[in-house]
Amino acid sequence: MGATVAEQKAALRAVIGNPDQSAASDRVVERLVDFPPLFGTVVSYLAMPTEIDLRGIEDLDRVRMAVPRIDEANELVPHLLDRTSLVRHPFGFDEPSPTAALVPLEEVDVVLIPGRAFDARGRRLGRGAGYYDRFLTRLPRGVVRIGVATDDTVVDEVPTDDRDQSVDWLVTESGVRRVGQDLQEASLRVVDAAVGVGIAAAPIRFPEGTKTSKDAARAIGCDLGAIAKSLVFRVDDEPVLVICSGDHRVDERALASFFEGERATVVPIGEVKEISGFAGGGTPAVGHTIRLRTVVDTSLGRYRWVWSAAGTPDTVYPVALDRLVAATGARVATVSKKG
Repeated sequence: MGATVAEQKAALRAVIGNPDQSAASDRVVERLVDFPPLFGTVVSYLAMPTEIDLRGIEDLDRVRMAVPRIDEANELVPHLLDRTSLVRHPFGFDEPSPTAALVPLEEVDVVLIPGRAFDARGRRLGRGAGYYDRFLTRLPRGVVRIGVATDDTVVDEVPTDDRDQSVDWLVTESGVRRVGQDLQEASLRVVDAAVGVGIAAAPIRFPEGTKTSKDAARAIGCDLGAIAKSLVFRVDDEPVLVICSGDHRVDERALASFFEGERATVVPIGEVKEISGFAGGGTPAVGHTIRLRTVVDTSLGRYRWVWSAAGTPDTVYPVALDRLVAATGARVATVSKKG
């Protein structure tokens, strides 16, 4: 009979030991500072002496720092970071005081997660108590998960079970890289373009397909309205991009008026790739062959997190709506109707 997952984890912890990773702290911080999607409310951690210390990102103007404490229910709860009011946990690490300001989970944009080891699929080996696994299940699906490690603690395979949570990105002293599912070339182009404009896109492939908004919502298990469909139109002779809620349809008169044109028409699906560089049914919001003037319809404003196509008809990724608007340089307007 083979070893259980718990036994495999214990064996891997024994092999890895408890190496001192602190010497890599400065280099890892440099890599994070150079990663545009490190933005917004970031839940980090207070490093123990042998861990990578991330305090170097605390003064970045683009981030609002939070760190977790263990509450009375034995769960991680994020609080705003205030180094003047830290307390010592019985396990020997620092954490926020119980009176520190709470950070609602729906406000979290990024979480930085320490680990004993990670692998190229994003699987994580923790210390065995399951705190981060339970914490990650409580966060919105769009929150960017970045594992923090050193190159020598990235292993071939981390044993996992159904309770273990993976990360989407991994930062080491060598850089920040996407981990997880293998992607087609079109989706890799979307990821690269998204990172450059501040979105840590982590596409998920759904074999059943996400070609239509209804297909995508069914595969994901989300509201139809949370699908941010990217549609290529022509206003007079100019191709433009409309990002609209999945339960709305574009009002062509309103669209033409918004772009100060006479007439708006949808581009036939067979011509979408020629204009955008991506096939219809998988047209993304970023990474196009040419720069497209873009409008985000107000129908999406009901949601903080939306789902955007990742370059193929079977891949999508979650993204905060405000980041999507900023990244695309879009203006926001009402150019749709319900239905």
